[in-house]
Amino acid sequence: ADPIIIDKMKEAANIVEVKGYVTKKIEGSQVVEKIVVQNIESNEDQELEVNGVFVEIGLIPNSEFAQSVVALNQDREVVTDCRAKTNIPGLFAAGDISSGPDKQIVIAAGDGAKAALSAYDYLLHMR
Repeated sequence: ADPIIIDKMKEAANIVEVKGYVTKKIEGSQVVEKIVVQNIESNEDQELEVNGVFVEIGLIPNSEFAQSVVALNQDREVVTDCRAKTNIPGLFAAGDISSGPDKQIVIAAGDGAKAALSAYDYLLHMR
């Protein structure tokens, strides 16, 4: 998480930080009631009673496949302009791997449409 989010979490009275665990199950009959987590060192399971779960995949883009092909920034994102162009003519990037400021599914979908239109325009005008 971003440092500011971690600071706010530590100030909150109703949040307990649990580190060194992976989520195994989310359980409940009509709504989320508990999660089962496993300690990554001891492999022991622990059940936690909860009222909800927020799923966060992560902030580090999966860009290893592109690192020797295209320019990446300090966050390992593919550097793009406002039309989804990279430093390689005819190569476009969209979604969370690109260097846009926000990482949300609706933005990634819009980026994909923009990249497709840019690629179409590139193909129409390439010589």
